Amino acid sequence: PDGINRASVQAQWLQSVLAASTSAWNVVYFHHAPYSTAMHGSTDWMRWPFAAWGADVVLTGHDHVYERLEVDGIPYFVNGLGGGGIYGFGDPLPEDRFRYNADHGAQLVSADETAMDFSFYSGTGELIDEYRLTKP
Repeated sequence: PDGINRASVQAQWLQSVLAASTSAWNVVYFHHAPYSTAMHGSTDWMRWPFAAWGADVVLTGHDHVYERLEVDGIPYFVNGLGGGGIYGFGDPLPEDRFRYNADHGAQLVSADETAMDFSFYSGTGELIDEYRLTKP
């Protein structure tokens, strides 16, 4: 009811809490991926300026694939391989850094004050992708 674009009430709230955050990491997560090359594709109305607002990473789902992208200098993850039917990929986006859809899997995220590690494992336990964010 309050809108869903970058000028909406919820977007204004997010911008203000990210700006006021004293957390070591600011993680934004929601359902519809702003960037994705799978069946549902990119959700343009969720392309908010997360990096400019102070986010360190964006986590999403919706498409049943694993995809890591880089947008405005921060990583975006699409992870929908938790158990539903697996989707195929369309053409890659310039922002794509890694794509996977060969098996279900799960993402492990661990963090301390100086680093945040992202690991994606297939359903058989194979490490498929890993990524590390560090603070200067």
